Amino acid sequence: MSLEQWRRNGWLVSNDTTEAEIAQLFEVVDRELSDADQNISIDGKFMHAYDAGLILCMIPLRAWGYKVAKGSGHHKRAIESLPLTIGPEFRDVSDQIEIASRKRGQAMYDRIDVVEETDTVIFIQKVKDLRVTVLEFLEQDYPQLLP
Repeated sequence: MSLEQWRRNGWLVSNDTTEAEIAQLFEVVDRELSDADQNISIDGKFMHAYDAGLILCMIPLRAWGYKVAKGSGHHKRAIESLPLTIGPEFRDVSDQIEIASRKRGQAMYDRIDVVEETDTVIFIQKVKDLRVTVLEFLEQDYPQLLP
């Protein structure tokens, strides 16, 4: 399915994206990654990394001129859009962020010690790698959106 089909289904809305908006989103990503590196609980680190990963899924979608329509499942749609925006080879990364979404929900609302420290370290690095990839994508395909 294409992004245009998603728009016709009502899952996306057209969005004129600006350089300032992309810069602000990267600032949020960088704050969340910085918070994930602080001396806090493992669950807390994981939740901050997830938040950064979610926003990194949104950035390419914004560059394409869309944003997820508000409503049930809008985070899930943002995550699922990653292979459509930067390439099908990112399906695995999208799947990992989706799994992280469920774990984040458990850690936020249900219980503690949802994730292991090793898994958290690996996930934080995965999100940092995704940040590099998203930036490269913008440099190549949407340089006008970068400062």
